Amino acid sequence: MKQLLAVPVVALFWVTQVLASSGPVTGAIYSTLRQQCSICRHMPADSALLMADSQYPTSYLVYFHNSHVSLRNRDPDNAYRYILKTLEDIDNAPTHPLYPYAFFLRASIQYNRQLYREALRDFLQLTNINGLDQQLLADCYINMAEISLELRQFTAALQYFSKWETRFVQQSAPETRKSVYHNKGLCYFHMGRYDEAEKYLLQSRDMEKQQKDTTGLAISSMDIGNLYYEQYLDSKAIPYFEAGLRFALKSRDTAVLRNAYRNMAVVEENRKRYRLALQYRKQYEALQDSIWNRDHIWEMAKLEKKLAVEKRELAIRVLEQQTRLQLAELSTQRWQRNTLLAAVAGLMVLAAFAGYAYRQQKRNASIIAQQKETLHVLNETKDRLFSIVAHDLRSPVYRMKLSLGRLRKAIQQARHAEADVLALNNEKIAGSTYALLDNLLHWALSQTGQLFFRKEKLHLRTVIDQICYDLLPVATDKNITVHREIPEPFFFSADLNTFRIMVRNIIDNAIKYTPEGGVITISANRQHTGCQLIISDTGVGMDIHLLQALMTNNHMRNQTDTDGRQSTGLGLWLCKTLAEKNGAQLLFAARPENGTTVTISLQTELP
Repeated sequence: MKQLLAVPVVALFWVTQVLASSGPVTGAIYSTLRQQCSICRHMPADSALLMADSQYPTSYLVYFHNSHVSLRNRDPDNAYRYILKTLEDIDNAPTHPLYPYAFFLRASIQYNRQLYREALRDFLQLTNINGLDQQLLADCYINMAEISLELRQFTAALQYFSKWETRFVQQSAPETRKSVYHNKGLCYFHMGRYDEAEKYLLQSRDMEKQQKDTTGLAISSMDIGNLYYEQYLDSKAIPYFEAGLRFALKSRDTAVLRNAYRNMAVVEENRKRYRLALQYRKQYEALQDSIWNRDHIWEMAKLEKKLAVEKRELAIRVLEQQTRLQLAELSTQRWQRNTLLAAVAGLMVLAAFAGYAYRQQKRNASIIAQQKETLHVLNETKDRLFSIVAHDLRSPVYRMKLSLGRLRKAIQQARHAEADVLALNNEKIAGSTYALLDNLLHWALSQTGQLFFRKEKLHLRTVIDQICYDLLPVATDKNITVHREIPEPFFFSADLNTFRIMVRNIIDNAIKYTPEGGVITISANRQHTGCQLIISDTGVGMDIHLLQALMTNNHMRNQTDTDGRQSTGLGLWLCKTLAEKNGAQLLFAARPENGTTVTISLQTELP
């Protein structure tokens, strides 16, 4: 009985060629993606380079750019990571202009990683979008057809190819038509419709001759040879197998050359030319071993991962068995205990009456002590609140009253320069008073337990950028330079709103107490159990007495900033309270006229 030959792997379309190619990415679809990339449009010189988040104001544009650049550079893992970030940043909104292109990239990368069913689902979802870019739609149909062919769903593959031919064949490139004809021929071949298979495979081969595509000619020749060999037309099949080997040797594609040697080995065995068949078989096995060694590394990694999972599952089963044994032992001990309790029940009843009276007395005393402590905290909060309202609010409001009076006189007497100075001074007084009221509100809420609090996992650099966005104009007004040196992958656990309030107060204090031309540095480093956020400035600093006052909740000291305004330290007290609620620690280091450094130790895991 004649031995059948294996049909070579299906020729894949652009996306797979992109991921497998060693040179620059070309093609209409890549041009379409670059046209949608704002970075490529505005900075063509950087269109082949990865961009950092800080180089562009909108993060999802950077992620989209980095995704298609990584795809072009044969780095599908990073391409997939960047495209997922893109979709997350645009909230996976189908109405976003970039959504279909990002979604197409994700599906294409899944196709390349042989996640066929996931890729087919995403491509199909794309075709249902109204007004989809015609280039994307054409590629979706071809990719869905090729995936169906990989899944051996030949009827579905032909249906997708037919949809593409109906709408796009006229304006398509020759390379695309060649691939479609070849894959349609394979569909008909696997379905046993040999005449139609021969027509399309020969048509594809003719186009490959025109394009001088040696790899395509090698694959097409072997497919046509298999087509004839399947029909026992050896005289037609063998010349195609020989041609396939010649083209495969020119193409330098290892997998194609391996299939060509195997086909020729089987042909020569059937022709009883065993010496030549043995030579082909050895060459096939050498290439097979080379490919196997490459793939075996990945298989070993998968096996190691599987073994690690099985090991963890075994450990879980052992723990479950130990738990059952412990529960059985506890059940026995419980029965023994209950028996003993029944024996001494009479004595326990007598002791219970005496114990009950004692416990009631102790419980009442504990309730009274708790109520006393709560009342003390409330009274202390009230006293602090009245003190701040009487002192901190009265002073700036009185200053504003006097300044407004001077401003009215300056306007009446047309002293415009003096009026401008007084108006600016009023604006500063109003700003500091508003900040004090805001801190006072949050401090009062925290003291009375009314502050909403929910911990979540946060990206440190993103949160700091948001806070600095509001405060940078203030620093710029004082000619203060703010350096941000926060590494990208730092995450921490905290409540977003209270963390913003805390860091905003610290940076605001740094700006207030740093003279013009000073520097504020915001950096971070990793610790064994978390990370540290460090905010340092070159301002007026603090003396040892003021540092001790900050560490003691029962004292309040005034300090004058660079604009001559007084502060009681309420903002830093609020920061301490919010840090404790977030499970963080605040450390202050300062010397007079040498600046202040605030270190915030943050948790990296949710409790």
